[in-house]
Amino acid sequence: MRLKITYCLLSSLVLISIFNRCGGPGKTEIAMTVRKGTFEIVIPASGELQAVKSTPIRVPPGVRSQTLSWMAPENSYVKEGETVVRMDADYYKDRIKQESNHIARLNLEIGEKEKALLKEKKDVEGTLAVTEIEKEMAEQYSARNTAIFSRNKILEDTINMEYIKIKTEHYRKKKVRLEEKARAELQLLELKRKTHLVKVKQYRDALESLEIKAPHDGLFIHHKNWRGEAPRVGMRVWRGMKLGQLPDLSLMEAKVYVLESEAAGLKPGLPVSVTLDSSPGMVFPGKVSGIDSIAKPIERGSPLKYFEIKVSLDKTDVGIMKPGSRVKATVFVEKRENVIAVPNQALFFDGDQAFVNILKGAGVKSREVKIGVRSLTRTVITEGVSEGEKVVLGNPRDQLREDK
Repeated sequence: MRLKITYCLLSSLVLISIFNRCGGPGKTEIAMTVRKGTFEIVIPASGELQAVKSTPIRVPPGVRSQTLSWMAPENSYVKEGETVVRMDADYYKDRIKQESNHIARLNLEIGEKEKALLKEKKDVEGTLAVTEIEKEMAEQYSARNTAIFSRNKILEDTINMEYIKIKTEHYRKKKVRLEEKARAELQLLELKRKTHLVKVKQYRDALESLEIKAPHDGLFIHHKNWRGEAPRVGMRVWRGMKLGQLPDLSLMEAKVYVLESEAAGLKPGLPVSVTLDSSPGMVFPGKVSGIDSIAKPIERGSPLKYFEIKVSLDKTDVGIMKPGSRVKATVFVEKRENVIAVPNQALFFDGDQAFVNILKGAGVKSREVKIGVRSLTRTVITEGVSEGEKVVLGNPRDQLREDK
């Protein structure tokens, strides 16, 4: 784990030629004078700023998979109702054209059907009118008086009268059936026409949704996926896909990445200091507010994996903080004030017991110590070493332990 360790001491490394009782002259040891100071274990991270709250810009749910044809530039200021995303419209234009052709053909078919049915209706009505006249004449002039007409004439006129009545009733029913048939055929054609009209409306609505407009004024930010890739012209997009956002610039947070191998001790609530690449002289304090449960690569094909963490900032400077601004962060895993710490090479162990070598005059004495928090390079000494003493860096071959 590549941790940055800071230990603020007023210490000095002294190159001293010493003689211990067993070693003899000519041996050189490096020693340091210990001083109390600040012991820190920190984790470096880098990433970018993002708004805590923002309005997402997504592909509408009614849009099928489409090709992105245009997007408003990154970090451009847009006004409410202004187009920020435009998708390829060829598919829906083709569908609207096809459905419009179907509607035109049906309109022509409905017109021809109405003309044919009207002609047939007029023919039936004409025949019925003639039959009605025949009926009236038959009723008026048919032979009924047996004193004047023969029985055969009366019987013939009676049969003819019944035939005309049946014929008249037949054409009346035929007219009714024709009207019912005309209504049914025209309703069927009209239903087909309405179906195509509904499709045209759906395609036109979808065509309008291919232009996504800003719901309110704001700074348009392109959305980046977990690999850091933003949408680009020519790529395929699908319903619900996030393309950008209009952030609330009054409250910002940092989204940073920590190498998986350096994440030991990382947990929510740890203090963090954040600096902007654009304003390196300013430090913004904050704390870890969220950590991804799984480490992921941030570059395609890279074997390195990172934890994404969110850092809530104590304050937001709207003058210099913009979404997408690059930042560097330092996560403080451990911080102790006014403690004694020595380099790890100054310690040696006998089982679980730790020892250090103290420079005493011309010799070296081994002393038992109690240790506290450790990093990869330094260890806090809680008991056994006093401020101002000189601790030897390294373990001499001949160690003399002080009598307890």
